[in-house]
Amino acid sequence: MKYFKHILIIIGFGIVIFLKPASVSAQDLPIRYATLELFTNTPCPSCGSQNPGLFSRLGNYEGEYHLISFYPGKPYSSCIYYQANIPENSTRFQHYAGEIFGTPTVALNGIDFKSSSGVNTTVLDNLTGGTSWLYVNVDETAGTSRTVTIDLRDVVGGSVSTARLYAVIVEKEIFYNAPNGETVHHNVFRRFLTDVNGEDVDLTSGQATKTYQYDVSGTWNVDETYVIAWLMDPTTKEIYNSGTRFDADFTSAINPVQPLSALSVYPNPATTEVNFTLPSGVTTADIEIYDPQGRLVRSLPLSQGPQIQISTTDFLPGKYFIRLTSGKEVYAGAFDVVK
Repeated sequence: MKYFKHILIIIGFGIVIFLKPASVSAQDLPIRYATLELFTNTPCPSCGSQNPGLFSRLGNYEGEYHLISFYPGKPYSSCIYYQANIPENSTRFQHYAGEIFGTPTVALNGIDFKSSSGVNTTVLDNLTGGTSWLYVNVDETAGTSRTVTIDLRDVVGGSVSTARLYAVIVEKEIFYNAPNGETVHHNVFRRFLTDVNGEDVDLTSGQATKTYQYDVSGTWNVDETYVIAWLMDPTTKEIYNSGTRFDADFTSAINPVQPLSALSVYPNPATTEVNFTLPSGVTTADIEIYDPQGRLVRSLPLSQGPQIQISTTDFLPGKYFIRLTSGKEVYAGAFDVVK
């Protein structure tokens, strides 16, 4: 995660805004940030023994993840950060009912769950380094009364139609001598900016924008306060991608991109194979398939059309993405694999 030393602040006409780092040029696809939700508790001895190691390991993955620390009243309701917002900490804990039973537990992209000590370097290596079709851009004014603009973009068009947007306000770093021995607390959840259950957004046009206002509480450190936003699959709860104002801007090299409908993908969802017909006039194309983590799992250079068949027997369930290049034309889309 990038810290304030990377942020320029411009003052003019009495307005202060945060500027993002420089754009990432000629990048085909946005970074897929690993989204970690740490459910912890300040009097909890296990949290005190496991969390410092987690944050030490995360130090090797700066700029590749976003993390929110939630504080359910488990095992101790006396936790000061739980007491600061009992309803919303409790609701987020219940969001994963049946998956999370105690603390410390980390939800990884909304679909995998491990103790803090279980989030080792192998897990983090697998979570990071991927790309996504979906981009979450957060802009946020400074000061105590803030405006937050969240731009959501499907850079290929057609990969999803509806997703659920969440945004929370956190304090990046708090120094507090907790009963469990922890002294530094990271990305402490303060409250939801969206509805606590998220808000559905329509991405059929390929983009959407949401704007919010909030006031920084007098009990928060204004210099440490910021917003984390993420897009979630409303059915599986998988988090597609997340963003903060600290992230580098994304500039896509794919311009223009033809939509999924041009590929005629079937069956969708797929179980053992997926077929598609190359667009009219295209006889040979380079084909790439990316997994739900944004990693390249299949590369088929100079594939002959018009009919293409790809085995999915070794694909895990989830949403996969196709990128097809023929000369200067780029086509992209998505399909689901079920088992």
